[in-house]
Amino acid sequence: MRFALTCWLIWCLTVAPASAWNFTGHKVIASIAFQRLTAEEQGKVVAALRRHPRFAQDFAEAMPAEIQNANETTQNEWFFQQAAVWPDMIRSGSPERKAFGRGEWHYVNVPLFLSDSARAELAGKLTVNVATEPPEGANLDTPSMNVTQAINLGRRVVKDRQASPADRAVMLAWLVHCVGDVHQPLHGAAMFSIKLFPEGDRGGNSVKTKQNGNLHALWDGLLGRDDEFRAARNAALKLAANEELSRLGKESQSVLDQVTWRDESHHLAAANVYTTEVIDALRKMEAAGSVAEISLSEDYLKSGGRIAERRVVQAGFRLGELLKSLVD
Repeated sequence: MRFALTCWLIWCLTVAPASAWNFTGHKVIASIAFQRLTAEEQGKVVAALRRHPRFAQDFAEAMPAEIQNANETTQNEWFFQQAAVWPDMIRSGSPERKAFGRGEWHYVNVPLFLSDSARAELAGKLTVNVATEPPEGANLDTPSMNVTQAINLGRRVVKDRQASPADRAVMLAWLVHCVGDVHQPLHGAAMFSIKLFPEGDRGGNSVKTKQNGNLHALWDGLLGRDDEFRAARNAALKLAANEELSRLGKESQSVLDQVTWRDESHHLAAANVYTTEVIDALRKMEAAGSVAEISLSEDYLKSGGRIAERRVVQAGFRLGELLKSLVD
């Protein structure tokens, strides 16, 4: 049985698509947040989303028939899930849809260093954007912001009654997504080294792994690949019903500072993503001057799965609390 479960986990990691937390992870976070709101609060969030300039094309028309025939609560939860994945959806499609894309808003590459010598040689030369405040005059058309800045701006715009309803709706979708993104450890860190990654490993995207292609994609897919609405909702219910995870979520929801969320992810990346197992492999590659594929251990995968569950629960509880404050 243990062997069978291990094979299943590795299969999930191998086939899961690669976009932040993948669609499954983002939808689970959205459903956890949805469950934290009252029916009135849920309705207010969806009412705001309905002012989205692409609500008809990317939300209403995309709703599956079985959800169209369901009750209002189910439909509202589907809209939450759709908002959570919309910023990844718009990476493809028509030029009109892609125009809303903001590639840099999904992550922040806070540096980690493969060695002390790399830190000494590179630290003063890096041009990585780790700012926490949006640039002066930033708005929806400002492309060069990291995820921390994007959340900061999103909170301001969504709460700003002087902003247009369309802008507030677009930023609401981005906010739902980015709160999820910043809780993924590799959206808060990048590894730098002198030979392999002088400009960073792009949050693990440049680290090849046997499971799922690269380190970033592996962590994105730790919750599996079934992103169907009911599967994601049931996963959210199961995680929230876990006594330990529920307690963690409730403890975490009082911490609503996006810089703290970023720092948590950065520390997890240092301790639990770039483990001794990964660092040793990278240092061998650094010495050889070439990148090779890493085959990660069963213990690494299991540990990663537990961390992923904890992070999506934290993200869901915090997103719920944040949405409560915004709709109020």
